[in-house]
Amino acid sequence: MTTELWTAIGIIVLLALLILWWPYARNSNIQAKSDNSRQDANKESYLSSLEKIDTQLDEGRIDQSEYDELKAELGRKLIQESAQTTELQVKSHSIMLPLILSGLMISGSVYMYLKIGSSQQIEQAMAQNEQSKSQQQKFLQALKVLEDKVAENPNNSEMLFNLAHFYISAQQFDKAVAAFNKLIEMVGEHAEFIGPQAQALYYKNDQKMNDEIQTLIDRALALDPNDVSTLVLQGMDNFVNGNYGPAIVIWQRVINNGRPGTDVEALTNAINNAKQRLEMTGQPMPEIEEVAVSNSGVDVEVSISDALAGKFTPEQTIFIYAIASEGPRMPLAAVKLSAGDLPLSIRLDDTRAMTPAGKISQHKQVRLFAVISQTGSPGIKPGDLHGMIERADVDNDTPYSLVIDKVAE
Repeated sequence: MTTELWTAIGIIVLLALLILWWPYARNSNIQAKSDNSRQDANKESYLSSLEKIDTQLDEGRIDQSEYDELKAELGRKLIQESAQTTELQVKSHSIMLPLILSGLMISGSVYMYLKIGSSQQIEQAMAQNEQSKSQQQKFLQALKVLEDKVAENPNNSEMLFNLAHFYISAQQFDKAVAAFNKLIEMVGEHAEFIGPQAQALYYKNDQKMNDEIQTLIDRALALDPNDVSTLVLQGMDNFVNGNYGPAIVIWQRVINNGRPGTDVEALTNAINNAKQRLEMTGQPMPEIEEVAVSNSGVDVEVSISDALAGKFTPEQTIFIYAIASEGPRMPLAAVKLSAGDLPLSIRLDDTRAMTPAGKISQHKQVRLFAVISQTGSPGIKPGDLHGMIERADVDNDTPYSLVIDKVAE
């Protein structure tokens, strides 16, 4: 249990004890004053009576024997009244009651808290909160590093592309839209620039469709009918509006395409959810179309050098992708896996294509990359572990050995 929690409990207990003991302390003070007043009155009465019988003796109204008897009677009366005062004090203000209640309150509070309290849950929640803050700080630091790199290399389209997606993850939607617009100016109109713009505006608009978003969706699908960002957005909007059949068809199409960056597990869960809701409506399940793709590609065996073997964790993300040997640096085929899968074998083909206009089957030679990302986002950033093959022949009979042996600076 944390120090702050015990401190708070201690303060509450002290306040409760103060409330419990205050009446006793107050009454004790009042009683003491009352007792003193009563005793003073008894003594004053005794002395006054004694003075009277002394006068009577001096004046001869009573003899010595009568005087002695009256004086003895006054003494007995004084003793009785003092005894009654003491007895009343003991009965009315015994200290045992607040002591017993205090002990029961403290021991009972501790017992009940330890038995039915939520100390472990509070500790776990605080630990998760600290972990979340730490992850957020790391994310913002990585974002700042990438922003600085883009500022230093404003014409690097790959780095700007990564930054634009970073902005969406950071919910900085206006910056994301601006970054994708700059990419369009630099490289030209591509669905992978327009689709994410539609996503950003959709999130910004509280997941509600409008004319501006629909126009971007239409533009993206005209360029690439299988763009991941655009199709995922279409499926989401159908699901939100209760159109579960179309949502299932669209999301399954995304999975079948096997594009990089596709979260297959999340989409599968979403499809299962949509199927359950569709069954409740009594409507039939939609038919899923098969997607025909080319078998052309490159087989790659990815490993890591001995020098870097201990420089990553199994949970980190590894991106394996191919780009054209000459021309734009946008990946022709890519896959996202866990670094814990190393060493691994993978085939980069058209099922992992980024756009219909840029497929690996359309090229004879490509450059191969493998990157273990520190942030989980694509591209090579400072601190990432990476390896490269400068030239690889498409449809080569022998797999290429790609070794991760460098640290990006």
